[in-house]
Amino acid sequence: MKAKKLLAVLLGGALCMAAAVPAMAANELDAVYLSLVSEMELYDLTPGESIVETTPEAASDSYRIADCDITTTMTSGGVYTYVLDVYAQGGARFSKNTMVSVYGAYDISVDLRSTTRMRVRAKAYPFRVLGEVTGIQIDAAGKEAYWTPVDGAKSYSVIIYFADSDGRVRHAKSTVHETKIGLSNYIDRYDYVEVAVRAARGSGTSDRYTAEANYMLSGGGIDEENYVDVYDFRLPTATYGKLPDGTTGVNPFNPHAVAGGGSTSSGGNSGSTAGEPVTAGPLAGSGTVSPAAGGQPAGGSAAPSQTDGWQGSGDNWYYLRGGARVTGWLGLTADEWYFMDNSGLMSAGWFNDNGTVYLLNPAHDGSYGKMLAGYQYYNGFLYYFNEAHDGSYGAMFRNRTTPDGRWADNDGIVR
Repeated sequence: MKAKKLLAVLLGGALCMAAAVPAMAANELDAVYLSLVSEMELYDLTPGESIVETTPEAASDSYRIADCDITTTMTSGGVYTYVLDVYAQGGARFSKNTMVSVYGAYDISVDLRSTTRMRVRAKAYPFRVLGEVTGIQIDAAGKEAYWTPVDGAKSYSVIIYFADSDGRVRHAKSTVHETKIGLSNYIDRYDYVEVAVRAARGSGTSDRYTAEANYMLSGGGIDEENYVDVYDFRLPTATYGKLPDGTTGVNPFNPHAVAGGGSTSSGGNSGSTAGEPVTAGPLAGSGTVSPAAGGQPAGGSAAPSQTDGWQGSGDNWYYLRGGARVTGWLGLTADEWYFMDNSGLMSAGWFNDNGTVYLLNPAHDGSYGKMLAGYQYYNGFLYYFNEAHDGSYGAMFRNRTTPDGRWADNDGIVR
């Protein structure tokens, strides 16, 4: 497994170098692409570990970082400042318009500049991997599962595995903000119930320096069905200036970048990286393409770019806005809602959001992943999900009467 990851890192590095030679006119550099951390350093991290003192890299032999001039200074709020002295070499020259792009920095500035030297000041947080979840227990009597808190976790991703009446193992995904999850829909109803839990990062700037470890099973060990081969960091890329065509180009160190990504300014700025998760807001957009509709428009105006909208196939779908994967709730119309997990992957099946249960269409019938409302048959039982837009649209009724007078019990089953 380690050899596989190492090969991927080495191949990725070779591709970066091949693509990183900047355009030059009379040896004048249009751009300088840097990274605050090497792929090998991120690869070597283990669950629960973090690093601060890293090895910044340059993407071209037209410029180099003078190692002896690199300093890392602790500032408030856990922020670290890297001061990088970058020298042109091999006949190349910097100009007042040379753009600087730093992968792994959320804010940069250029303190001094000459034709042969630039001093770049970059801000970042420590790079870390969340710890693996331990102490997972299923309490059959209490109809819940619980586990030990993980330092730095903002929430927990949970996969509930269960065997239905025909013996087929199924699963449902949930996100919870506590160290427990209710299993009243599963305990005593199915012969087999097991959970897999992973500590999840948040969506703030510091969380972009955090990778998530593997799902751990209540029965012990790693969930091999969802094994993490290479840790997925969502590091930002900050830029200073622009290319002659008005874009920021693509920093070759950034595995999630698309052309034109990043934010620029004439001074320091908080860079944003295309391809990174962003939090979805209510009614985030319209005119998208339904994942299960075979690429047919769902109506409304066209997507703002060729890279925006639904991307994927089968069970794996993402929604891009501005080239970035949306995470969290995605509302396309008042009646069309989806949930995208922390990596941007669309969820399907049962979904528990802090105790409120939803059913995200598990069937590939033209609306895969869409939040269902009204009466729904699922796994042989009838449920009712709120059809009213009263702040709880799509929520499963429990211990209450449906609009037409039927009773939904504690498990949501309509009698």
